[in-house]
Amino acid sequence: MLRLNAKTIFRWSFSLLAMVLLAPPSVPAADIGNCLLCHKYPGLSRIDEDGRLRLLFINEATMNSSVHARVKCEDCHTDIKKIPHDPAKKVDCLTQCHIVEPTSEQKFSHKEVARFLSKSVHGLKDRDQKPKKHPEDLPSCKDCHDNPLYRPLSIFKQKVHPGISKAALGRCRVCHKKDEFIYRFYNHVTTRLHKIRSPKNIAEICARCHDDAQLAARHGLSTKAVYSYGETFHGKAALFLDERVPDCLDCHVNPGRSVHQMLSYKDSNAITNENNKGLICANMDCHPGASPKLAEYRVHPEFDLERNPYQFYAQVFFLGMTGSVLLPIMGLLFLDLLRRMFPNASLRRRK
Repeated sequence: MLRLNAKTIFRWSFSLLAMVLLAPPSVPAADIGNCLLCHKYPGLSRIDEDGRLRLLFINEATMNSSVHARVKCEDCHTDIKKIPHDPAKKVDCLTQCHIVEPTSEQKFSHKEVARFLSKSVHGLKDRDQKPKKHPEDLPSCKDCHDNPLYRPLSIFKQKVHPGISKAALGRCRVCHKKDEFIYRFYNHVTTRLHKIRSPKNIAEICARCHDDAQLAARHGLSTKAVYSYGETFHGKAALFLDERVPDCLDCHVNPGRSVHQMLSYKDSNAITNENNKGLICANMDCHPGASPKLAEYRVHPEFDLERNPYQFYAQVFFLGMTGSVLLPIMGLLFLDLLRRMFPNASLRRRK
């Protein structure tokens, strides 16, 4: 049996404390508190008070490539003051970050985003500032934002694709000497200059709520909004990862506005309003110079008599025409096959 005296215990405790305090942090910018000393292990997890398994593992490579790579852990987990710490509370996305916004020289905060969201179709109150029914169905920050990775923009021979532009980095090095800062700044700027997500990914995020039949029924929405988008030319191209086609946000957000300011089509200021939607297709990124009549094309066609009567009757007509042509041909082919398999068969008895 191993016997430990007070001197040995003190020496081991001091060594362990020195390792914790002096070990270099895994993420120089964000992990100042050396949180990855424990959270870097894939199996780290616990059962919470509700009996659910919570995975506490942090993937260091993924974190370093995310939009929060330079944000300290303590800036979001403000309740953690000691190590080992108590179970962390739910993160409030409106907490001020350590990052200073250069134009105001104040700590950055998402409170302005929350203000936009409160006045949008996803806000908790309607236009009359009355609470909406079923507020638990409305999306919160983390329902749409799952900490996406940086997608640096690179332009080669007039072809835009994700990557790193060596020419752009070369210009940065004229003034900035540290490559770590250059890459971080380059990633941050370029990821804001183009779509962070592909149209397919955006449609999948919207589908989490809009393809939920029970949720859509509670709010009087179509139960096939995202599915019907996938049946169109735009949706088919998005399925094959074409990023030039419009997605949900391109049509449902007013040009030049934040995606958090999405308005209902019933709002006269919404781009999807009956009087404004002609401007959607005619913007310079899609069909410049197109007639407003192009917007009469329904992006969400559904086989529903009440919502789309013309499409419903047209589809019934063509289904009937197709069946009336193909079914007799298939019947004749089947009879011909039977004759070839049983050439001497007959329905009548031979005398």
